[in-house]
Amino acid sequence: MPMTHSRAYIKVDGALLETMPGPKWKLGGSKRTPVVGNRVLGYSEMTEPGELECELVLTQGMSLAALKDITDATLTIEADTGQTYVGRNAFVTDALEVTSGDGGKVALKFACDPLEEMGV
Repeated sequence: MPMTHSRAYIKVDGALLETMPGPKWKLGGSKRTPVVGNRVLGYSEMTEPGELECELVLTQGMSLAALKDITDATLTIEADTGQTYVGRNAFVTDALEVTSGDGGKVALKFACDPLEEMGV
């Protein structure tokens, strides 16, 4: 019986982020839109960015300004089931949101070039 996905390890420029469970990512790449006349005539394509959303634990000495200013980074997402995805030219997209309690959480959202699957 195959193992199913339950954990992911997120790195930014090779540095492991201390993330909470449940990071979410979108591969990006080609988005196809139907072109419709009297019937479906075909489709058009646009490129969508890769995306990653995760929560960090706010720890003593962590610089929120440094996190907010991440640009031109390489994201690596390693799934416990063996898949690895790499997103180049990554940057933080949204203002950071901090939630107090339960260790303190910092919501991070990244966009990047479409994620590349590196291994299975």
